[in-house]
Amino acid sequence: MRGKIEEGDFIKGVAIFGVILIHVTAYSLRTTQPLTEGGLFFAMNQLGRFCVPVFFMLSGLLLFYRYFGEKSFPARRFYRRRMLYILVPYLVWSLFYWIYGRLAHPDTGPGTVGEAFLALFTGEAYYHLYFIVVMVQFYLLLPLLIRAFRRFGGLTVVSFSFLISLAAISTTWREMKAQLPWVLPYSENTIRFFPVWFFYFCLGGWMGVHIGSLRRWIQRVPLAAVLIFFCATGLLVLLDAFFRKQTGFFQVSVIAYSVASLLLWFHLAQWRPNSWIARLGRHSFGLYLIHPFVLNLLSKFAPGFFSPASWAEFAFMLVCVIGLSFGTSVLLRRLPYSHLLTGR
Repeated sequence: MRGKIEEGDFIKGVAIFGVILIHVTAYSLRTTQPLTEGGLFFAMNQLGRFCVPVFFMLSGLLLFYRYFGEKSFPARRFYRRRMLYILVPYLVWSLFYWIYGRLAHPDTGPGTVGEAFLALFTGEAYYHLYFIVVMVQFYLLLPLLIRAFRRFGGLTVVSFSFLISLAAISTTWREMKAQLPWVLPYSENTIRFFPVWFFYFCLGGWMGVHIGSLRRWIQRVPLAAVLIFFCATGLLVLLDAFFRKQTGFFQVSVIAYSVASLLLWFHLAQWRPNSWIARLGRHSFGLYLIHPFVLNLLSKFAPGFFSPASWAEFAFMLVCVIGLSFGTSVLLRRLPYSHLLTGR
């Protein structure tokens, strides 16, 4: 078995922080106009958009690093472990969020048992669970992708995946939807299907195959150059959001920004491999599963203590959501059979 990629925990920690930042700033934007009163919250929300692409790139990196060199893909062992450590927690938390959703806000989410079962296959039991549904799609594709990398070469597959993702994300653009209304049914659910994320996973896979060369290259590139690339692409994301009114994950600028982000976090991980961010990363799956529940609970009483959309409210929500979610994940891991709740 190949050794652990030490930078992984740090990168996961930054990515899960980005996920929580998006959700907390979305809460802060609930009573404001994003482009005026909520401008800074809106900017942070858009600058956090690297998080999900980075998770998909890192997933591809780790999986290809682990399995590309094996003579034959260990399908039985691989899928058994994913079933136990990914799908079982997903099913448990989907049931939890369906019940909680019916109690806390019954007008949203699956309303009947039949709709709840359907939501299991689409990640609609709660707003953040689509990620696991997409990851399952990549788990199913992994043996085919490894075979394609070997036959056609990694860069060929990555280039092809970029075209697929570009075509898929274009269906979400308002210009495309105005000209081709038949894309609307797919466009509204595109986040739940692998094509829009395909490039990230394949690029991560290529990085995993060439991890040694990637490390040596990153060590040679000055941190200042990586920071300039990161800031330049981040500025493109903000220009898209504020001037073109193009927001969310599915913009070309977000693709460039996400790649720059991964390179930056990889670079910084060389400096602080055991920081508090890395500790967040070691519990990233637990934080991902738990934090929407904590955020929703806090939102019930925070308005009684803070002015809506104030910086005090934002700071309170961000710190408490991260802290309580992290603490809950740590406690759950101490329970027997904790892998059924927080994976491994």
